Amino acid sequence: MKKGLYYGILAVLLIIFLFSAYQIGDYLLEKYRSDQMINSASKFVTVEQGTATDGKPSGDPERIDVNFEELRKMNSDIVGWIYCANTKLNYPIVQGADNDYYLHRLLDGSWNSNGTIFMDYRNQPDFSDHNTMIHGHHMKSGAMFGELIQYKKQSFYDEHPYLYIMTEQQTYRLNLLAGCVVDSISDIYTTQLTEDMLNSCLSNSTFASQFSYQGGRLVTLSTCTYEYDDARYVVVGELLPVE
Repeated sequence: MKKGLYYGILAVLLIIFLFSAYQIGDYLLEKYRSDQMINSASKFVTVEQGTATDGKPSGDPERIDVNFEELRKMNSDIVGWIYCANTKLNYPIVQGADNDYYLHRLLDGSWNSNGTIFMDYRNQPDFSDHNTMIHGHHMKSGAMFGELIQYKKQSFYDEHPYLYIMTEQQTYRLNLLAGCVVDSISDIYTTQLTEDMLNSCLSNSTFASQFSYQGGRLVTLSTCTYEYDDARYVVVGELLPVE
């Protein structure tokens, strides 16, 4: 009886071990495939070095140049590229017919839990709306919008107060105004952000911004957070064309 119980427990533990190993292996394989896909896209991206006050190169990868003609040969749904120097935020932006397709698919359409950074299907692809919404997963590895959560810390904002969004027509600097936790059905998820909603986000921001809103177009970056069920963390910035 005791021997049978021993082997029974051993069998259960072995099943748990094999299942856990499978889960870990599947996670690592998906991450590898996602990384490979992004690396393939990044071949068409060139880093532009910043300049110091004396006019010499600073060594910091301030901006990037994107070859959208070649990128669209990979996927015609690509509408932009998002980049923040010295972070993992360096990804193509796609737009599908809905907000479900790219939630769990890579650029080539293959299923993957990492998904792809995507623009809300309700937005105009040229960022001409008052508020353009961009969604991405909060991956534990820090991939996709996993690093967006770092804006809950003032110190991270102080080091990265803005980022860049590139389109085929224009390069934009996104001056970050606020970061806050909202419901998944919050009024912030609209192409025309109300003054009250923007002020609410500014009042509840996790960081104090060095910028003030100038009345221009906005971009809302959104990812999951876990303060409560269906919570989202959003970072709102003002879109300014770079000459």
